[in-house]
Amino acid sequence: MARNARYDTIADWYTGWVGDGDGLIAERVGDLLPPMADGDRVLDVACGHGRASRALARLGADVAGVDISGELIAHARAREASHPLGISYHVADVAETDQWWDGTAFDGAVCEMAMMDIDDLHGTVNAVAATVRPGGGFVISMVHPSFPGNEAGLSRWPPEQSYFHEGWWTSTDHNPDGVRIRVGASHRTKSTYLNTLIAAGFSLERAVEPAAPVPTILLLRCRRGSTPAA
Repeated sequence: MARNARYDTIADWYTGWVGDGDGLIAERVGDLLPPMADGDRVLDVACGHGRASRALARLGADVAGVDISGELIAHARAREASHPLGISYHVADVAETDQWWDGTAFDGAVCEMAMMDIDDLHGTVNAVAATVRPGGGFVISMVHPSFPGNEAGLSRWPPEQSYFHEGWWTSTDHNPDGVRIRVGASHRTKSTYLNTLIAAGFSLERAVEPAAPVPTILLLRCRRGSTPAA
């Protein structure tokens, strides 16, 4: 059962704010998305209202999207009903695979700009390792964990603390026009992300930091080894 769904309260606003582009991964920013054959099974982790799921489906993937927010999934399902792409959407905590997975391995997985919204990082990454076949890829985009902040928003860590203070936090000083002031963020160091992926059996193949005056986005491509997470 889903443990948290902060986005339920802002789902209508959020879908309009984010829009319906292809996102960083499907737009091939950093060229991290592996070539896909038609029908490759792809898991969209924390899929939200289905933006990345739809982009991947248009590339020929057979997509399953999972998110704990029932309101965001309702938006995704409504779009699927009006413009069918064959995507299946599930309201569930990704970490609880018995709630959504049918046992058929995925060829790969993506997580588009959502790692900072996930409370259970270890459970989520282990679930991806358990459901993606050996050799399958896992492509991630996120707000850069080392983002020190600028005039548009606060840093990725609590402003009164430091980069090394991990956990969920929020602040009334966030950009009032953005999403973080509404749902907060779960901050972790780069090493925590990388070590969690490694412990789950993933190897890092490529990392990209799109050019900016300060690093605001981090993209990673990982590969699942032959042994899934314990």
